[in-house]
Amino acid sequence: MKHLFSIKRPARTATIALASAAAGMALAMPGLVVAGLGHHAVPAPPTAPTRANQIQNVDQVRTAIKAYYGDTTTTVDDPVPAGQDAAVLGDSVVSKLHQFGADSAYAHEVEGIASQAGHFLNKKAHHHGNNGAPAILFDIDDTTLNTFSYEIYSNFSFNPGTNAFFVNAGSASVFPAVPGMVGLEKAAEAKGYDVYFLTGRPISQTAGTLANLTDAGYDVDPSHVFLKDTTAATEPWLASCVDPTTHAFTCSTIQYKSLTRQHIEQDLGADIVANFGDQFSDLTGGFADRTFKIPNPMYFLP
Repeated sequence: MKHLFSIKRPARTATIALASAAAGMALAMPGLVVAGLGHHAVPAPPTAPTRANQIQNVDQVRTAIKAYYGDTTTTVDDPVPAGQDAAVLGDSVVSKLHQFGADSAYAHEVEGIASQAGHFLNKKAHHHGNNGAPAILFDIDDTTLNTFSYEIYSNFSFNPGTNAFFVNAGSASVFPAVPGMVGLEKAAEAKGYDVYFLTGRPISQTAGTLANLTDAGYDVDPSHVFLKDTTAATEPWLASCVDPTTHAFTCSTIQYKSLTRQHIEQDLGADIVANFGDQFSDLTGGFADRTFKIPNPMYFLP
């Protein structure tokens, strides 16, 4: 992205026709910059439909998502070893990964949001009056690393086993950078912002996550990258999330992420000027001056 400042998986639920519900959430979130939700957002179906015509056709929605991302077949093999995909009988066929197109509607929309965020950060850099070191915080999946390749591979059906092979590949040829975000990070760093990453990925995927971010072009300080430790052993600020009797992790995504942002601000001395996420659960719960919603019509994380 050129002249950014000088110019303009946990359980998942498919997001088919959830746009109006998301828009409703956005109206209740002051300061939220909503991407891809306008006056003509697709209405959500009723919770308990009584007629088939109240629900968008799944195949048509999949086709629309592929068109929005500019579905492009690559020469890169999928990273799932033969025999490891239980959803594919025999699993002996190596498929070629699909990626978003560089000139797709998706790429242009996200680049526009990155440009808008760049202007905001530039302005704040000159008028930063809050306590704490100015910082920005990124979610990872479909905020900094695009996972369209996995959604096509899995036919939009998340499986933690096969997804782990994609994550642990640690490669930008599998999960490339979201358009505009590497440039946004580097321009923010040049203006004095510290950069943090916060994801719902399990802490067991740390190595693959760090490798993928680096391979995609991001500057990464491992101490500024937070993955979910469901035991809270390495993340004591999440101790309240662990049931003392069952040892189950009880916090929602919103609670986990807001507690971690609180830790970053109150314990690490940062002031999160901007928080970037593709899910509203990335952005709810405070501890950020402003939030930026990255478009993602592929899935929904409550």
